[in-house]
Amino acid sequence: MWKNRNVIRSGGKGRTGREVVNWAVHYLEEYRAATVCKAPKDIVADARSAWVPPPRNVFKVNVDGAVFAQNRAVGIGVIVRDDRGRMEAALSKRLDAPLGIVEAEAMAYEASLIFVKDIGVQEVVIEGDSLIIHRALSDDSKPPSSVSAITQVMKEMCEDFRKIEFSQVRR
Repeated sequence: MWKNRNVIRSGGKGRTGREVVNWAVHYLEEYRAATVCKAPKDIVADARSAWVPPPRNVFKVNVDGAVFAQNRAVGIGVIVRDDRGRMEAALSKRLDAPLGIVEAEAMAYEASLIFVKDIGVQEVVIEGDSLIIHRALSDDSKPPSSVSAITQVMKEMCEDFRKIEFSQVRR
């Protein structure tokens, strides 16, 4: 809010009131989701910044979402690697939708699940940098309302895999 005021004071084009409110609501939801945590379950919590291979005969899927606010669009990326680090498949998409970062990350996770299922992968570690989505999929916290439906759909999709784990890495 203060940044927006300062941009306007210095002659720039600030956000509309609606944009400021939407940003504040998303920020609050992200904060609440990131600070609420239950006891950990069988998840992989990897805080290292270097890529770590999955167990033998398991694929690692790195996912990411990006917001292009100026273009009112988001981008999602998915890379599938084998246990030796070799890239086996990749997916990149642009979605023309004015979503926030949490929603973009959720879309990236969903796209990764659909993609790896389509290419026949049955044992997988899904790794991304969204702590909110990671905790929601691992049942460590409730997702923000803006992604609760898609999170539920993803949990149901997970039942189609022989083995699935979620890993979260820092940005």
